[in-house]
Amino acid sequence: MAKQDISTKELSKWDNYKDRKPEETLPSIYAHIETTSLEMCSWYWTSIRTKRTTSLVARFAAFLLLVLGTTLPIFAAIQVEAKDKLLFTQWAVALLAIAGLTQVADKVFGWSSGWMRYITTVTTMENLTRAFQMEWAKYLVSKNGAPLETSDAKALFDLAQALEQELTKLQAEETTKWVAEFNTGISLLDTLIKTQREETDKKLEAIRTGLTAQETSVKAEEKGRLPGSLEVTIAHKGEPKRIKITLDKQEPVDFLGYVWAKLDVPVGRHLLKIHTSSEPQHAIERVIEIKPDSTTREQINIGE
Repeated sequence: MAKQDISTKELSKWDNYKDRKPEETLPSIYAHIETTSLEMCSWYWTSIRTKRTTSLVARFAAFLLLVLGTTLPIFAAIQVEAKDKLLFTQWAVALLAIAGLTQVADKVFGWSSGWMRYITTVTTMENLTRAFQMEWAKYLVSKNGAPLETSDAKALFDLAQALEQELTKLQAEETTKWVAEFNTGISLLDTLIKTQREETDKKLEAIRTGLTAQETSVKAEEKGRLPGSLEVTIAHKGEPKRIKITLDKQEPVDFLGYVWAKLDVPVGRHLLKIHTSSEPQHAIERVIEIKPDSTTREQINIGE
């Protein structure tokens, strides 16, 4: 059966106690305060069962997760395979994180604190009700069987009124504490969400930075594998002479002119050889450093 809120369902008739004798009025007053007290206490006891069950389940789960999360690294240490060590460690981290979230949920939703608050409130209500019953009985006993007067009805009415005011005060104080705790839970949840969002943003930024660096590295690596080109300027003393140009162990190339070029030269160091065909003969060797995706220029003076 669903739990009902504590509320005033129906007010007593305005003339409920008008022109009635104390013997008729007092049972109605007693029944009213008894019903009020029972309804309030019953509501809290019903709520306590829900709070207690949820709190105990959450605490047991958090404790079990803590034990597992603490034990798994021990098993990870005795594993031989690296992948098994990693698996046990990851499970330990995940279980400890869930244990922490369980504790946070308990604070946010107030299961344990609500259980304690309800217990304190309802036990105080029951103690006040029992004290009221004893005071009511004590007053009637003090009459020694004498007929009840209007003043007696007034005194007992004040006693019942004082109890109802105390019960209402306890309910109001408990509600105020609940509101404060509810707002604290919302603030805690907002803080956790904000912190987690900031952490996630940092991780995303780190991932973006890593991807950008990786792309830059890949592009640089690809560019580093691109061939270069070689441009050799031949400075002749007088008229240009026919020469043979050899790059590394390639076939010699006959050339007559001032600028010799070669495309798609692999990156790195290369040996450039130049031999003149006419007299006097000249042999020139140069080590050329070819850079990726760029043109390396070299000047060779012949006849000097």
